Amino acid sequence: METIQDSVGLRGTNRPQDVKLVQKLLSQNGFPQLQIDGICGNNTTKAIITYQKHFYQHPDGLVSPGKKTLTQLTSGQRSGLPRAHGSTGSNPNGARKNPMTMYPSYQVLKLMMQYEQLHTLPYDDHTSTTISNWTAGATIGYGHWISRQSEFDQFKDGISEQAAETLFSQDLKKFVDAVRKYVKVSLTQNEFDALVMLAFNIGTRDNLNHKGLYYSTALKVINGESPEDLDRAWMQFVYSRGVRMKGLVNRRKSELNVYHKGIYIKL
Repeated sequence: METIQDSVGLRGTNRPQDVKLVQKLLSQNGFPQLQIDGICGNNTTKAIITYQKHFYQHPDGLVSPGKKTLTQLTSGQRSGLPRAHGSTGSNPNGARKNPMTMYPSYQVLKLMMQYEQLHTLPYDDHTSTTISNWTAGATIGYGHWISRQSEFDQFKDGISEQAAETLFSQDLKKFVDAVRKYVKVSLTQNEFDALVMLAFNIGTRDNLNHKGLYYSTALKVINGESPEDLDRAWMQFVYSRGVRMKGLVNRRKSELNVYHKGIYIKL
C-alpha cells in the first residue's frame, strides 16, 4: 500500500509525490473536484481540514505518516467520511444537511464508476464499440463525452486509468454543483448521492429541450413542488432513443436503493 514519506498540509514538508497521494486519497473520500497536481495549495489544505472535522474537534490541517488522518484516508472505511451519521440501509434517514455543504461519498463514486466502466480507448456510447473517428456519441474513460473533433484528437490514442479518474473527477463537478443549486431542501448523504448519480446520467439542464435534472418531475417532488410519486418520476428515465433499456431500468433502481435505503450496489 502506498504511503507518504513526510507531512502534507499546513506547515508540512509537502513533497510533491506525497501531496499527490494525499490529493488522490482526498478525491476518493468526498472531494472529487480536487486537482491532483502535487501542489499543496489552499484547496488541498481546506480539503484536509474539512475531512479532519469528521473526527477531530480541532483540525490541524496536516496529514502525517502513521497518524490518524492518513490512517482514515487509507483504511477500508473510506466510505465513512461523508456518510450522514448512520445513513445506511438500516438507517437511511440520517442527519440532513444543506446540499450546498455536501460532497458525494466514496460509495457513490465507486458505484458510478462501476456503471460507467473504464474505457481507455474512445468508443461510441450508442453502440459500445471502439471508434477511430469522432461521432456524436464519442466517449472515453468513465463516461466522458468527447464533444468535438479537436477533443477527439486529444484522446484518439487512448488514456491511462489515472487520467480517466482525473477526467471523471473533473466531469463530476458540474453535476455536484447542479444538485447543490437546484435542490431546495436538506438531504441525507444517500439522497444527495442518488441525485448526483441521476444527474450524471440524465444531464443537468437542457433549456432547449427542457430535459435534465432541473426540469425533472423527480426534482419537483423532492423540492415539495409536485404531488407525484417520486419512484414513478425517477423511473421515467429508462429510455434511449425511444426504447426501454434494461440497463437504464437497473441503474434507476440502483439509484433509488441509494436514495431510500443507503444501499450502494450495482444491479
